[in-house]
Amino acid sequence: MFYQSMGTIEVNSQVGVILPTYCEAQNIEKLITDIENLPLNTTILVIDDSSPDGTAEIVKKLKQKWPNVRLIVRPQKSGLGSAITDGFKVFLSAENTPKYVVTMDADYSHNPKDLPKLILAMRNGSGLVIGSRYCRGEKQ
Repeated sequence: MFYQSMGTIEVNSQVGVILPTYCEAQNIEKLITDIENLPLNTTILVIDDSSPDGTAEIVKKLKQKWPNVRLIVRPQKSGLGSAITDGFKVFLSAENTPKYVVTMDADYSHNPKDLPKLILAMRNGSGLVIGSRYCRGEKQ
């Protein structure tokens, strides 16, 4: 499972954010910056499927700026579902498991500004929170 292993993934936050990526070099720096600028204590886990566009290299540079950014590079394109599954496995196997885990697409089809609202709903007792751009209004 830990393809290009970075050793044990250290988690020091209540919120884990899983970002599956494949060819997201155009978006990944801005997305991680947007998440970092939120009033949340996060561990950002990028699961990259060996993007040929340099996505992983950009994330490696961002790790120098933000020590809470983690990267796992998988040997080939294995798909969104297995990337999310691998992300959950990583977080659940960490010594300090995050209390909340959020998955987001790295192409901005999910707005990072919605993260605090999703986390608040979980803190208020919701076991599962799903954000959808297709449903109007808020429902709980």
